[in-house]
Amino acid sequence: MSTIKLKVEAVALDWKGTPIVVLREDAGQRAVFIWVGIGEAAAISMHLEGQQPPRPLTHDLIVLILDTTHAKVERVVITDVRGSTYHADLHLRTEGSANAIDCRPSDAIAVALRTGAPIYIDGDLLDRLDKERKESEIEFSPGATPVDPGEATVH
Repeated sequence: MSTIKLKVEAVALDWKGTPIVVLREDAGQRAVFIWVGIGEAAAISMHLEGQQPPRPLTHDLIVLILDTTHAKVERVVITDVRGSTYHADLHLRTEGSANAIDCRPSDAIAVALRTGAPIYIDGDLLDRLDKERKESEIEFSPGATPVDPGEATVH
């Protein structure tokens, strides 16, 4: 599986006020948009803004547990999207053994940011998402505003 490195570009709100994480191809222009929960958006945003909570939050606690057990986060890979639900693997290394743990991308991103681990997406998946986006593009009249009538799914 070939992978493409991503960087977290922003945490924003969609037009309904649902948080969304914007990941951009590190050496390109393509982007991935993942709707996330409020707590995960806050955890990612706090880290991006350099804010330290007075006590460890959930993702900080996960990193502390990993450190205590001498587990290292090697990378995060966004592996698939089924329907509107994204899937990711958190790749850990402990004393010579490697493990990939299935998790929500939002949690994996929050942990990766805290550990400095790189974030990747499966290359075929990024190509598929880009193709689907291009196929769904509609030409609008000048001045028209597109509105998405669909419901966002929290990942």
